[in-house]
Formats: sequence, C-alpha cells, structure tokens
Amino acid sequence: MSDFSLEALLGLFSIPTIGPTRLRKLISVFGSPEEALKASYRSLTGVEGVDQKTAERIKQGPDHEFVRTQLRRIEQLQVQILTYWDKTYPERLKKIYDPPAFLFYKGNVQLLEQVSIAIVGTRTPTSYGRLATERFARAFAENNFCIISGFARGVDSIGHKIALQYPGSTIAVLGNGIDVIYPPENSKLFHEMTQKGLILSEYPMGVKPEAGNFPKRNRIISGLAAAVLITEAGEKSGALLTAMYANDQNREVFAVPGSIFSPKSAGCNRLIKQGAIPALSAEDVLEELAPQLQWALKKSKPPDFKLDGNLKKIYDLLSDEPLHVDQIAFEAQLSPAETLSALLTLELMGAIRQMAGKMFIRL
Repeated sequence: MSDFSLEALLGLFSIPTIGPTRLRKLISVFGSPEEALKASYRSLTGVEGVDQKTAERIKQGPDHEFVRTQLRRIEQLQVQILTYWDKTYPERLKKIYDPPAFLFYKGNVQLLEQVSIAIVGTRTPTSYGRLATERFARAFAENNFCIISGFARGVDSIGHKIALQYPGSTIAVLGNGIDVIYPPENSKLFHEMTQKGLILSEYPMGVKPEAGNFPKRNRIISGLAAAVLITEAGEKSGALLTAMYANDQNREVFAVPGSIFSPKSAGCNRLIKQGAIPALSAEDVLEELAPQLQWALKKSKPPDFKLDGNLKKIYDLLSDEPLHVDQIAFEAQLSPAETLSALLTLELMGAIRQMAGKMFIRL
C-alpha cells in the first residue's frame, strides 16, 4: 500500500465525476489525495480535465458515508487494496489507457508478477468450445502460465477451474464489487480462488454486476495478460471487446477457429479474418509467445498410460473427434459389455472423456 491515506483516497474517489483518470491527475498535481481535497477552487480549476462543476463538488467534500461503508466492508471481509501508486502495481497494467486507480483484491497478489494468458469466450459454450477451453487451459497451466479471465459463466469459469485443477495459477477480474459473488453458482470457485488464486476488481465494495461494468473490466483482463485467447465466441460476444482492448494494448490475440456453420464460432472466425492468430493447438500460442517473453517453456508430453489389451485397443481408436460407443465396439470388435467396461476404466484413469449422447474422446 502507498503512503496515501486510504480514507482520503476513497474520499476523493467518492466525489461525483472523479474517475480513475481525474483521480490520477489530481494526485499527480497535488501530491496526495489529502492535498487535492484541501486545494483551493482556483487551483483545482487549473488542473487539466477538472471543470468548474467538478471543482465545486470537490470543495463540497467527500461522501463520508460511502467512505465509512467501504472501510467497514474491507475490514470485515479482509479485502486488500492495491493502488496505482504502489510499487507492486503491475507495470504491464500501468501502461494501458486509463489504468484503474486501485484494485480491491483477495488471494495471492504475487500472481500479478507471473506471465499470464487471458482465456475468454462465450457464456454458453458448445461441447467443442468447452473441450477447446479445457485443452488450452491445461496446457498453459502445465507450462507455468497464469490464466486470467472474467469469472463469468461458460468459458471464463472453465479456464479458472482447469487452472486450479492441474494445478496452475489463475486470476479473476470481476465486473462487480469483490464482496458480491456473481454468478452465484460460482460460490465454491470464488472461495477456492481466494485460497489458491487471486480475485480482483476496480469496483468498490457493494457494486452490483450491472451490464455496463463488464465491457470496462475487459481492459484489465487484457492489460494484465501477455496475450488473449478467445476459444469460442459469437458475433456479439463480450469476448470480442477483450480482443479489441488487446489490440489497442499491443497484446497478441489468438482465436480458436470453428465451424462456419456454428454461430458460436462466428466471432472467432471473424477475428481470424481480421488478423488474429489462429490457435490450432496450445503449442501455436506458446511458440508464438516464446521469443517475446524469453520464457522457458517445457513442452507438455502426452501421458504414458502403459495400456494393453482391450484398453489399448479402444484408446488407440479414439481421438479429438467424438466417437459413439456402438461405433467403438464395432471397430474394436468387442462386445458391448467389454467395450463399456474398458471405457469406464479409461475414463477413471483420466485417459478419455464421455461426452453427451454416449460419445467418447481421447484426452
């Protein structure tokens, strides 16, 4: 935490029309939030971007009830605050357009020092989108990249869960106050991430997940990341805004191509048409990033399950393309009972996965 009084900083922020940009400007001119609050009307109007109405509001003083509520909630929930003026504020984020003045957070703040890749996409992924997200997230986690996303339903949540599972590290950037769990079904994930990952938000305590908050927070997701990967997104997906921010911030943008007949992949396909790098595998992303990051990447190798007999026969039949149980039995020349027994064993080993409709894929 910087030497600034948190009470004064929140007080200055509580004044209407004082957003991150004006907050940074006022402190750069007056040296601290305390001095900005004490400044004369004339000196305030001399600051670039501070009009007469804003100066009048500053002279009327902070919203003391807002400040008291914030400080109480911060203490109750053991939330920490990282400010723009702290030495540990990420340089990568500081260099974006309109960086947040402060970040409320819970969890391991040292993850902000790790090299990160953002994984974003639709809130309602198809089985293809889910599988692609899982594959990429697992490979990134195994190669020591921190996975950043927005904690939303669908692709975001899958990325966070896979990162924790393998295990890796992950950061969630919220579009609401850190004391509001949204979506509510992510309550367990939220608490797990406060223990093993990092959750942060630029929004004060108590702020609800309003629609307008999410596009704005996307600049933080891309701003913290070395690159952004969109695994599945439709034409109007909010993930496309993250890609737009990433382009503006000179981050690499990758997109997983999809079927031309799938509306859920229309956004990704359009991004590729506009210049995003097609991500056909995690290796595509890792190799592209390796030179600029000078990052020691250890290639992930397929696990050696040491299979034989029916298990090897069925495993060798499977691939990334889902195969129905009846087709598996036919091609393996096994009875339905033998096939199901072998499939169950392989699934328990983590070698394969059952998809909807009795379809199976190799992991």
